[in-house]
Amino acid sequence: MNREYIVAPEPLTIASFAPYGQAILPAQPPAPKRGDDWDCWFPVGTLSPGTQAAGIVTTRPTKAPITTMEREPKTEFLLPITGPLIQAVAIPGDLTDHFEQPDATTVKAFIIQPGQAIIMAPGTWHWAALPVGDEEVLYYFVGEAHDPEPGREASPWIPFVDDNMVRLSA
Repeated sequence: MNREYIVAPEPLTIASFAPYGQAILPAQPPAPKRGDDWDCWFPVGTLSPGTQAAGIVTTRPTKAPITTMEREPKTEFLLPITGPLIQAVAIPGDLTDHFEQPDATTVKAFIIQPGQAIIMAPGTWHWAALPVGDEEVLYYFVGEAHDPEPGREASPWIPFVDDNMVRLSA
């Protein structure tokens, strides 16, 4: 049976994002490494080992529901550049189950401000990030290029269980 779930985006915190990966928030003094004219916090998050590649996305506002999600076999880093984003995620599943579908009942949405970032855990189901307001937003992401999952060569975007959908509330 097809159902629509309404999900309200919430502020990003380390604790609330923990089931999906790592939240990176603005650093708080004192810095562990310092110089006369610089402060450094390192490391603040860890990506999967491998060959990482960067990507750029321009995202536009939409009122359309989310009907599919994708997942990566390793971590994915996301950093908003020109404005705040909403990242919808669902609980990571079993990466060895190539027939698995995302579960709309586990979707949460997080508001990520410029200066904040996330590292999604391997297998975290997610939709492309969306702008918070009415303007398009540019964001960067870093992940590992990979072959499609077996049986999903045509598209990595997988429908929710029971063809459910998610709509983000204001």
